[in-house]
Amino acid sequence: MKSQYALNFILGTYIFIFLAYLFGPLIIMSITSFNSAEFPAITPWECFSWRWFQEGKIAYDGQHLAGLSTDWRLHDGLIKSLIIGSGVVILAVPIGMAASIVLTQVHSRLRTIFYSVSIMPVLFPGVIIGISTVVLWDRIATIGGEGFIADIGRNGIFLTILGQTCFISTYCFLIFVARLQRFDQTQEEAALDLGASQTQVFFKILVPYLMPAIASSAVIAFLASFENYNTTVFSILSDQTLTTVIASKVRLGISPAISALALVIITLTIIAAVIYEVLRRREDRKKKERQDQLLFEETQDSRLKKETTKSFRIPKSIYVILFVLIVGIFGFNQLVKNNLYGPECVAAAESAKKSKFSEQLKLLQQNQVNQEALEGGELGGNKDYGDIFGDPNLFKDFGGFDTKDE
Repeated sequence: MKSQYALNFILGTYIFIFLAYLFGPLIIMSITSFNSAEFPAITPWECFSWRWFQEGKIAYDGQHLAGLSTDWRLHDGLIKSLIIGSGVVILAVPIGMAASIVLTQVHSRLRTIFYSVSIMPVLFPGVIIGISTVVLWDRIATIGGEGFIADIGRNGIFLTILGQTCFISTYCFLIFVARLQRFDQTQEEAALDLGASQTQVFFKILVPYLMPAIASSAVIAFLASFENYNTTVFSILSDQTLTTVIASKVRLGISPAISALALVIITLTIIAAVIYEVLRRREDRKKKERQDQLLFEETQDSRLKKETTKSFRIPKSIYVILFVLIVGIFGFNQLVKNNLYGPECVAAAESAKKSKFSEQLKLLQQNQVNQEALEGGELGGNKDYGDIFGDPNLFKDFGGFDTKDE
């Protein structure tokens, strides 16, 4: 019994550390987006503010720090990332589906070779894929001369779509292969025996069966394209996506607007996951109800008859929402009570930073004046005694200073 308790304790500790390692940085970054300080940090905490989700601020040293709603580079990068992600989905999903169908049709001896060749792009570094895509299409554009081919061969968005599709289509291929392994090919044979054409079999039997795989591969392809950096940074040329913009901002200095953007992405991801889970559970419940209804109709067993009246049950998610609301209300109350929220807090923090900056500037100016005075005194001393030490005849009667040749 004690060994079981010890095992549960070790397992619980490991899970806690794993979750803290996984979600800790996301939580910290989300909190820093509400700090009014110019640099994203939890301590020292200045004021609770929404400025980094809005227009940003003018720093006390005159520097303009753009917020999420006014940072045009983030907006432009986001639009181009959405365009590239959509283009990758349009290319990668059909390529992956076609390759998986071909895999099921080739001879068993060639299947292993075809499978190895199909997954090979995943093994290549993204840097190699990006550079090779640029080099290849630059040669094509050079050979094609001026015109449409030259323009598209040097277009960063087009090159990025092709470069990302090279390996993202492999992800789609693996998803379709896993789905086709459970496909009953006798359905196609039966449809062909009944007079259906290959086109009808494809669109009315195979495509409906692959719809879950199509949806999953489209989502994975879009997300893989949206967050890709290694291939994109080389193939995008002079353009920028959201990932490259964020990377450049991190190199120059982390802005709180990045924390605000991260919080928005996390929130949208959680909302999408919750909606998907609710729809999935609702579909599973409806499916179970249909199965119970069919079983009741077949057996006429009154015990399987669905009751018309249902007992009211509070969803478990309500408790989580209530807990979050209570914690949020309590935390906001503490912020207001401690004068850590509102324009007065922001004005006080800005005034304190301006005073500190002025004091540091005055101290720096005073140090500069002292340094110049010190250097001036040293130069003046050399100037006063320069003639004495510069006269060769002054110490000619002392040994070692005679300049005459013996």
